[in-house]
Amino acid sequence: MKTKNFYVILFVGFLLASFSLTTGCKKENVPPNTRDTLKVKEETKDLQPGETKPNETKGAPYPPEKPSDRVPNEEKEHPPVPDGPKVGDMKPGNPQFEVKENKVERRDEKKDGEGQSKSSLPPALRFKEYRELTNASPTSLCCPEISAAENGQTIMMTANTWMSLSKDGGATFATINPTTIFPQVDGGFCCDQVVVYVPSIDMFVWFLQYWSSGNNNRIRMAAQTTAQVRSSNGTAWTYWDFISDFFTKEGTLDYNDVTFGRTSLWWTTQSDQGRVVIRLPLSEVAAKSTIHFQFTAGTDALWSHLTQNAESTVFWAGHVNNSELRVYDMKDGNNFYSWRSVTVNSWPNGTNSTTCPDGTDWMTFEAGKHYVFGNALQNGKVWFAWLAAGGGGFPRPHVQMVKINPNTWLREEQVQVWNPTIAFQDAYLSTNDKGELGMDICFGSGGFYPSNAVGVWGDFVVYYPRLSTRCSSRWGDYNHSRRSTSSPGDWIGVGYTMETNSGGSNIMLPHYIKFGR
Repeated sequence: MKTKNFYVILFVGFLLASFSLTTGCKKENVPPNTRDTLKVKEETKDLQPGETKPNETKGAPYPPEKPSDRVPNEEKEHPPVPDGPKVGDMKPGNPQFEVKENKVERRDEKKDGEGQSKSSLPPALRFKEYRELTNASPTSLCCPEISAAENGQTIMMTANTWMSLSKDGGATFATINPTTIFPQVDGGFCCDQVVVYVPSIDMFVWFLQYWSSGNNNRIRMAAQTTAQVRSSNGTAWTYWDFISDFFTKEGTLDYNDVTFGRTSLWWTTQSDQGRVVIRLPLSEVAAKSTIHFQFTAGTDALWSHLTQNAESTVFWAGHVNNSELRVYDMKDGNNFYSWRSVTVNSWPNGTNSTTCPDGTDWMTFEAGKHYVFGNALQNGKVWFAWLAAGGGGFPRPHVQMVKINPNTWLREEQVQVWNPTIAFQDAYLSTNDKGELGMDICFGSGGFYPSNAVGVWGDFVVYYPRLSTRCSSRWGDYNHSRRSTSSPGDWIGVGYTMETNSGGSNIMLPHYIKFGR
């Protein structure tokens, strides 16, 4: 019996060793994205509480203040995105994008060389509304940074220093100076306004940033129903102040973004400690009452925007290196937020540089910036998009886009908005109610001065309404697209062109677009 047991044990040990070697070999053949995700470590941190009380304003009772000559968003130098382990081949994963004027050609039934009917392609995109805001003022500062929100006939647009309101679906806009609506505080009204319409509470929600006074500044949030926005011509608001001391004892708040879900509104701002994300109950905004909010510590997601079309979870992200994203999330009902690393294909992380027809580098201000600008939920998956440099298989700066499954934290797709001669920058993403992924994006070079365009992922073409005729070394920093409230199969988008007026002065001409199939 002793001899027999010895051989049985020896045989079983041999099988186990063989199984271990075999599975070890198989593990080496797992795609890098899957292998790294199997080892992912999730970390969490508690949210901090705060509250802010409401204030009221009505009728624009304050004298207008002249815009400051200070330049917004002049942030400190930040370290470049480091090189990570090489993943993938750093080549395009999809066809190049075309750039076209908004005169869309009709697609017929003629078959192409492969025998596929052109009618099987998605219907071409068209502009359903387009308006240039010739009365927006001032138009000569560094950059308009435009945001927009829409509820049918009521459309609100903001830029660095002005707000415009349309009550006739975009046919006309009336421009209002925000300093006449709200009292001046800190170092005075600055910039970086963003606006969103929240259908579930029928409210426009408007964020305004104020200059610092000493080490403090604030972000002011205002909210109002559609009916009262219209009846007051945009001058009656309930507002709450979020002072920088809430979030950091040193430094100020800067560069904001906002989104909403079923029960929460989330907004984000940059502090000296990192990217802060704040969650507010929509019910308290609707009640115009004291708001009890929760917020993160500063996160390593420099300048990141938030998930558009979110439901009960908001996401944001930053680069660990050029093959690894740190993805954050905050779920309704949780008193903490989480993060983990996700492997992506390597992308060119060098200096962003590309020239206008006159030789000016129009990405000078964005030279070292690769922050996550685009962020949208599509059929339960989250898309992130960021500016990448030229390099590898990409002759020009371009936009990298990655789709991540939040259930597995796997990268499911990585694609690019690219062209061999035209550069692209800052794709702001949002979905319509059909699950299509729309974008508002900037393009330039290849014979073009930097200009705005809109498109839908998968068409491999973006459309512009008007072209810039001059250059600047800075473009941006906002160009929002959002799902249309009145027709959720469409989007609204905003942008501007850089031009010279009849008097020879350089101007920036803002525009509003409603686009769809």
